[in-house]
Amino acid sequence: MEAIFINRNLSKEEEADILKKISSGEEYAIYSNVKVSEKISTYSKGPSELTSEEKKKINYDIFDKVIQFGEININGVAITDLLMIEKASIWHYHKFRVYFHIRNLFFEIELVEKLSKTYPKIFFYTNQSGLSNYTFSSTGICIVPTTTSPTKSDKLSILKYLLFIVLRTMASWNLWEKTMNKKHIVIDHSIKQTCLNLKTLKPEKGNYNLKYLFEKADNSFIILEDTEIPKFQKGNNFKFSRHQLKSKKNRFFGEAVFFRGIFSKEVREKTKKHVTQIKQNLILIKKNLQHPHDLLIIDHLLSLQKSNKLFLFKYFAYKRFFTKHNFKTLSSIDENSPRIKSILDAAKSASIKTIGIQHGTIHELHPAYILTKRDAERGIHQDHTIVWGNHWADYLVNKGNYPAKSIFTSGQIRTDIITVLKNINRQDYFEIADNKRLVMFASQPQRDPVLREKAAFDVFTAVKDFDNVELVLKLHPAERNDFGYYRDIAQKANCQNFRIVLDFDLYLLISISDIVITCFSTVGAETVYFDKPLIILDHLKQDIQQYYKEGVAFQTSNNNELNEIITDLLSGTRKHDKNAYRDYIQKYAYRVDGKVSERVLGFIKGL
Repeated sequence: MEAIFINRNLSKEEEADILKKISSGEEYAIYSNVKVSEKISTYSKGPSELTSEEKKKINYDIFDKVIQFGEININGVAITDLLMIEKASIWHYHKFRVYFHIRNLFFEIELVEKLSKTYPKIFFYTNQSGLSNYTFSSTGICIVPTTTSPTKSDKLSILKYLLFIVLRTMASWNLWEKTMNKKHIVIDHSIKQTCLNLKTLKPEKGNYNLKYLFEKADNSFIILEDTEIPKFQKGNNFKFSRHQLKSKKNRFFGEAVFFRGIFSKEVREKTKKHVTQIKQNLILIKKNLQHPHDLLIIDHLLSLQKSNKLFLFKYFAYKRFFTKHNFKTLSSIDENSPRIKSILDAAKSASIKTIGIQHGTIHELHPAYILTKRDAERGIHQDHTIVWGNHWADYLVNKGNYPAKSIFTSGQIRTDIITVLKNINRQDYFEIADNKRLVMFASQPQRDPVLREKAAFDVFTAVKDFDNVELVLKLHPAERNDFGYYRDIAQKANCQNFRIVLDFDLYLLISISDIVITCFSTVGAETVYFDKPLIILDHLKQDIQQYYKEGVAFQTSNNNELNEIITDLLSGTRKHDKNAYRDYIQKYAYRVDGKVSERVLGFIKGL
């Protein structure tokens, strides 16, 4: 018997081809992890997935392989060094995305290998075109990737973005004058979220992580606004607002630096030269690799040439800008993302001290923060990293290979408002009946689509029968277009006692909630700061953030367990451990005292 496995949406032609195979008289076993037409569903045996333990093993195995990839020796030189241009490390720009791409490939590879033990021939329909070139241990595997025509560019969006760059550059016409006497730059690149003003508690759009730091910074600081370059495919309509064109006194726009780079012959020539060099080195690396895992990684890196061109251009444009000024420090959150790291690397090349500010939890499967010992010698990390608590400092030193002298513990900037929020009245900020209990679920755009959907379905299912509960699903900023996605899952779960919010201050929502649920988000730690019961929905039981291990969360792996714990917490038969909460804050957040911004600013100025 042969098998047909459907792991993506099918075209009409593909459906017709499968139905033709079925009607030919040959016997086929059909499995599908996605919704298929009624005709095919009548033959389907349903989904077939890897177990939680199998996925967990892949997570860790692939993580180790990706971390060590940069140290593979090619003709006497490590891959990281072959992909290094001055202070710009191309390998580290892509390491994070490479890990998740390869890990997801192996979820499917292992699924195919598992099925091949039962079926001599398998037709596997997948979105992962990279599987076509993979050497499986079994024969008789036919990979059927998606056949899509190249996505057309949206010319109108391109024109809008060019206008955006010009207008932002014009708004920073006095760039040199504005930055002349400044000593410290802090990058503001986050999607603006609804945050509360520290003094008035009125909602404002701002940087969720750094807003209170910006409010307290003195005149020696200036804020660099960096806007992500959009994707210009059809359907991704680029929009900008009048607000984005207003240049405030203590801010300047990164587009002004970018624009000047375009007109610099030196920047253009260096970018062109080194993009060519990187491509040649990638081809050389591929010729010297043999292991299937490594070949998947190098193929993915070869597909990212446009990104290399962008990041190197950004590096040289900012290097040119920094060498013409006397800045002392450059600080940012998300300091390991290529978009920001390319700027920080340029600052390093101009002898400016660079500072990374912790913005989320750091764990053992976070490729951005795990360096090799040779990476530490190369100086891949920032000159200084500001962390929330001693736990994170110890982790970066002992697991991430960061130098101990580069770490400073301050607490979490965002917590500066907690001392104010603990005393508010819920009814003043959220319309809900007095007899209703508020359960908040902080969603996440998980890389594993199966687990992402399962998490939402389990939450909706667990709360649907509570008459005295309203579920509030707080969308992650990266999910701002996913209202429909979650409503469809709620309908599937037959849940009606919920609402979905996006533009609502997260800390305000935590402060008025009775219970908080998340999978492995930073929201879990922030819930502890408010002394509220925390439940983690952990299908793989990995406890990535160690909330359960630290005694500050109830761990569940399905909707039945989740329902049981919610019931117990609401009735008072189960309570969170206040002593564990106190110890956790001391270990992971240093102090929640409303003075974190002052400590961070003092440290930066001290440099």
